[in-house]
Amino acid sequence: MTPDGEIVRLLTQLPVLLPVYALVLFRVAGLMVAAPLLGSSVVPVRIRVALVAVISVALLPVMLPKAPLHLSLVDALLGVAGEAMIGLVMGLALSLLLVGTGLGGMVSGQQAGLAMGRVFNPMTNTSSTVFATAYALVFQTVFIIAGGHRALISALLDTFEVIPLASFRAGPPIVDLLEALLTGAFVLGLKLAAPVLIALFLATVTLGFLSKTMPQLNILSVGFGIRVMVALGVASLTLPAAHEVFMEALTDSIVSLRDAFGLGPSAF
Repeated sequence: MTPDGEIVRLLTQLPVLLPVYALVLFRVAGLMVAAPLLGSSVVPVRIRVALVAVISVALLPVMLPKAPLHLSLVDALLGVAGEAMIGLVMGLALSLLLVGTGLGGMVSGQQAGLAMGRVFNPMTNTSSTVFATAYALVFQTVFIIAGGHRALISALLDTFEVIPLASFRAGPPIVDLLEALLTGAFVLGLKLAAPVLIALFLATVTLGFLSKTMPQLNILSVGFGIRVMVALGVASLTLPAAHEVFMEALTDSIVSLRDAFGLGPSAF
């Protein structure tokens, strides 16, 4: 076939290719928007757009034989919304862990009296406390080293085999998944903040006893420095062990995510 004939053949197939490509594109784009690291502002928008386009093009030949060829306008709009929801829910599943990490760090920083001293967090493009930024960076490191980004993309690719295009509708399993993920994010933040909060509580009780036994000691002037040193010391000692907490939460989230979409177990 001549090049002109090949171009004509492709043009005649555009009415079929474009709707299928749009459905695949929205499912992949939803993940890239909400997923940690992949949806971070650190990654340039052009890179994310190019990655979404390339992945969608690679999946198009596989999905074309299984895709619905004739959709009404209403079905097409519902299909696009459903495809985007799949990607968004999967990305949100792990982004909530990052939110829980920031919550634990924020609470620790506030109790230590460091809420006013904020640093820039490049992953979220916002300013946060020292503890929240440190925990977030450790979580991102564990996420990359453990292959969380590969497990997330693998789960998304598996959904194309289980959930046909334009057939997804949100139901009770998705609501239960989001509820479980919110609970897990709160538990993760509590686990991260617990050592610092316990140490600060003991330091506060000790300072209270000192203020009673030594009234001449100005607790207000020395207490702040002591609380900061205690918080930083405990955080520096417990932060190396935080990767186990992150890994456990990451594994539970991946398993819950795959179970909610009926994807089966994975090697993660």
